[in-house]
Amino acid sequence: MSSIAPTFSLVIPTYNRASLIGATLDSALAQHLPFLEIIVVDDGSTDDTAGVLAQYTGRIRVIRLANGGVQKARNTGVEAAGGDYVVLMDSDDLFEPAYTQTIAAWLARHPDYDAVYTNFTTFDERGAHADKFSLAPAGFFDGAQQSDGFWIDIPDLYLRTLSYQPLFPSGSVIRKILYQHIGGYDVRFNGVGAEDWEFTLRLIGQARLALCATPLVRVRKHATNDSGDNIRTVSGCVHILEFALDEHPYAAPYREAILREIDVRRLDVFDGAFARGAFDTAGDMLARMRRRPQDRKFRLKAFITALPGLLRKPLWQLTQRG
Repeated sequence: MSSIAPTFSLVIPTYNRASLIGATLDSALAQHLPFLEIIVVDDGSTDDTAGVLAQYTGRIRVIRLANGGVQKARNTGVEAAGGDYVVLMDSDDLFEPAYTQTIAAWLARHPDYDAVYTNFTTFDERGAHADKFSLAPAGFFDGAQQSDGFWIDIPDLYLRTLSYQPLFPSGSVIRKILYQHIGGYDVRFNGVGAEDWEFTLRLIGQARLALCATPLVRVRKHATNDSGDNIRTVSGCVHILEFALDEHPYAAPYREAILREIDVRRLDVFDGAFARGAFDTAGDMLARMRRRPQDRKFRLKAFITALPGLLRKPLWQLTQRG
C-alpha cells in the first residue's frame, strides 16, 4: 500500500465562458493541496475568454484550439497533462477547497483504484440544492463497501447508472494511462445531449472505481448549460444507450434493462416534444417505440401527432388548455 500522494493535472475545457471561468479557476487555485498543473483548453472562444485567462498568466497553462467540441478539448488537455491522474472540470463549476487533499489522500491509501467520481451539490441564483448522492433511489448503494468516506466496489454499477446517473465530469479523477487506453471522450458525440455519459459507461466497464460521498464540487445551473434542454438531453441518452448496446461489450448482460430504459426515455422525449408542439421529434420517437402505453391520454397524443399539420394544431391546442 502506497503512502505517496498521486499528482493531479487539472484539465478545464472552455468555450465562451468569460463571465464564469474566473470563478472556476479561483476555486482551483484555492486548493489546500495545489494541483500539479492547471491546463485550460480554449475551444475557439469568441468572447473575452482569452482576456480573462491572461489574468492568470504564470499560474495556468492555456492551449487554444479551433472550435472542435468539448470531447476534443478534454482529450487535448489530457494528452498534455503530466500528472499521474487527470481531473476534469467544466468551466462553470467550482471546487470545494479540500477537494485535492481529500481525493489525493484516499488514493494514496488505495493506489489500486483507477478513477474517482465525487458527490456534488448544484446551485443557481436561488442558492444551493441537495447533493446528488442523497437523491439516489433506494438501493443504489446496496452491496457496496464504505472506505473512509468513499463508496467502493458497487455491484452492477453499469446497470444502476442506467436509471440514475450521479457521475458527472466535473471533479472526476482518472488515471491518465487508463484514460488514454480506453480512448478518451468520443468526438462522434459532439453536440449530443448528455455526451459525457458514453465515456462514463465505458469507464465503469473497464476501471476500478470509487465514489467520494462528500460533496467536493459545486455544479452551476444556468440558462446556458448544455443540460438545460431536457428534450436534447434525454434524446442524447437514447442515442448513447443504443450505441452502448452495439459497441460496449460489458453492456451485453444488461441488454433487456437497457432496452427498457430506451423505451422510458423515448416516452419522455415524446411527451416533452408533444407539449412543445415539436411534432417531428414526437413522431420520430413514436415510430421508434417498441412498447407503447395503452392509456387514453397517450393514445390521444399519438393520434394527434400522426395527423396532417392543418388538422393537428387545433386539436393540440385543445389538449394544452386542459
